[in-house]
Amino acid sequence: MRVSFRLRSVAVAALVVQTSACGDASGPKFGPPATEVIVAGNAQLNPQVGAMLPIPLSIRVADAQDRNVRGAKVFWNASTGTLSALASLTDENGLASVNWTLGTASGTQVATATVSGLPPVTFSEHAIAGPLTQILLSRDTVRLLGIGDSFRLTARPVDAYGNTVLGGSKVESLDTTIVTADNLGTGAILIARASNATATVRATAGALTKTGTVIVLPAACSSGAAPLSLNVGEVAILSGTAASEFCLQGTDAGAEFMAIPFYSDFSQSTLRVAFYASGTTPVTSGQSSVRKARSAVTRGGARLVEDQGFETRLRDLSKRDLTPKMAMARQARSLSAGTSKLRALVKLGDELQLNTNSSVSCANPQLRTGRVVAISNRAILVADTANPAGGFTDADYRSIGDTFDTLVYSVDTQNFGDPSDIDGNQRVIMFFTSAVNALTPPNQSSFIGGFFFSRDLFPISATPTQALCATSNVAEMFYLLVPDPDGMINQNVRTPDFVRGITIGVLAHEFEHLINASRHLYVTGTSTFEDVFLDEGLAHMAEELTFYRASGLSHEGDIAFATTQAPQPVLDAFNSFGSANMRRFREFLRNPQAGSPYATAADISTRGAIWSFLRYAADRRGGDEGALWQQLVNPPAGLYGIANLNHAFGSDISSWIRDWATANYADDLIPGLESNYTHPSWNYRSVIPGLDATLFPLTVRALNSGTITTVDIDDGSAAYFGFGVPAGATGGARITSRGGFVPSAFSLSIVRTK
Repeated sequence: MRVSFRLRSVAVAALVVQTSACGDASGPKFGPPATEVIVAGNAQLNPQVGAMLPIPLSIRVADAQDRNVRGAKVFWNASTGTLSALASLTDENGLASVNWTLGTASGTQVATATVSGLPPVTFSEHAIAGPLTQILLSRDTVRLLGIGDSFRLTARPVDAYGNTVLGGSKVESLDTTIVTADNLGTGAILIARASNATATVRATAGALTKTGTVIVLPAACSSGAAPLSLNVGEVAILSGTAASEFCLQGTDAGAEFMAIPFYSDFSQSTLRVAFYASGTTPVTSGQSSVRKARSAVTRGGARLVEDQGFETRLRDLSKRDLTPKMAMARQARSLSAGTSKLRALVKLGDELQLNTNSSVSCANPQLRTGRVVAISNRAILVADTANPAGGFTDADYRSIGDTFDTLVYSVDTQNFGDPSDIDGNQRVIMFFTSAVNALTPPNQSSFIGGFFFSRDLFPISATPTQALCATSNVAEMFYLLVPDPDGMINQNVRTPDFVRGITIGVLAHEFEHLINASRHLYVTGTSTFEDVFLDEGLAHMAEELTFYRASGLSHEGDIAFATTQAPQPVLDAFNSFGSANMRRFREFLRNPQAGSPYATAADISTRGAIWSFLRYAADRRGGDEGALWQQLVNPPAGLYGIANLNHAFGSDISSWIRDWATANYADDLIPGLESNYTHPSWNYRSVIPGLDATLFPLTVRALNSGTITTVDIDDGSAAYFGFGVPAGATGGARITSRGGFVPSAFSLSIVRTK
């Protein structure tokens, strides 16, 4: 009996122990993970790059009653470096840990620990550089142009991974009669004190030294370089390192030249180059003017300037927000999931609710009520019921619709293709709304003439249960400025004559955007909309093509300013469709080294440049222009921007832009040019000065002998330097880029001007 009692007592004790540990026979005493906190390893003292942290990263996982959770899975992740495990389980104390070997870059590095269902906890370490192992010079060989030329040489003490080590460095010249070194932080300013000589510089950091070479170049054309001999109008092109020096022969009577440095690497970068001329003389810039000119765009007082920035922002917004929705939009349209709000043919007098929000793509609708005031063969014209008094009459709207049908629709579809018809009415909607007026802040001299928003081409829903673009108007449509003769909207007066004068030009421009976007979305099946710079260039080309149709003139006519001023239909066409392009191009010419036909910013300068380049390239290519524009608007899937241009013109587009830059100076100024250096369609030296009775605006600088001249050239841009060579002499220049050879993406065109 005693033995039996003892066995029973042991069994009871065992049961008590089991109940105490687990709560009951069904599971452990702790609940699910509710918190995770850092226990150790965060913010360790001065850890070195590439080294394992002395203290492992450790966290504790607890339940809602702060009881340790055993067996919870912890996922580890590090921004850089390596972890000893990517996942681990907590122990009986709720702890999990991992070793972290830091990455090789100094600065802040982070790692996270995450338990499913809980927010991650973050470890942050500030890694310091390792011991000094070497000195890195920004250039091992520095090329200086002559006495007084300088270069900032950095001498950076670094560890084995290239991280800067504290303590700095000192640079000294081993021959100060050739070059001196003025120390400044981690490095020194090297200044040439002699020409045609070589010196050694030495950098010291701690016990380490590193030497470099400084070459002070001889004057251009002094070391046996063969001079070029050019006839007037002839162009020589030097590229890459071959453009580091040029020499030109003066004739018996002397000669004048224009040096045009050009840079293009399609990276949106900027190249700094320096010229050191020798044996050159100053020349005139070759500017021209029209003394008596009529202002072609002033309407009823001071001329208003179009706000180009709004449209660029809108195109960027469309590309960013709507590109990810393109595939779903095509699928939804094929399934008829996004039924149009405006599919039924409307009647005169009908009222429509339209979203006018131009700052958000598919949310926050700003609804306006519009009344159908006119219906033409290709347009439904709708007037906002909240428009100011004194605006267009119904007859005005009918006239706009008729002009759109017979002029704009015809020109744009012939050259770019038919638009989509997602609302099934075979028309575009023109919403004349004071919401456009309201986009311009109070008391401005700028205006927004109207816009197209790609949003409206998207279905409302992707499937019957999944939204796609809930605020789309699901229609091919434009939003247009309205007359406001009393300035009721933001105190900005917009007379009926002014608005009437710009509207058809705005429609020609915006219709290209509509066609381009709708065909990318529903016809070509591409994965993205066109790059903004090219889409804008084609829209400006639509304006030019409309000018030709309205005026009866044609491309390749070398149109001068006088030709644009009479008879009256030509002048009206130029005012409506031609002068704005000239003004945009003028902005580019004023600062050509800081603008580009393909800059991603697509500001007014870029828009003027890409329009002019497209006109130049179409003339140079020849053949069927309509087919060319169709090809650019309807490229193969995956081609856009520069790739689209290369595909369309079948050549290295960089060399075409280089030659276009030469034509911008030489055309209609220098006789004997090859056709590649001309603008066959427009005499810019006549038209642009004629706009405001000013000089031709292209900025030209002098290349003076014995002077170092520096210029920064943006990607896709050029600068202009005029110089002469005396009779029977040789003159030229050496060129460097930040103390070294010019890169392969640099070229130099030299044209003899006289």
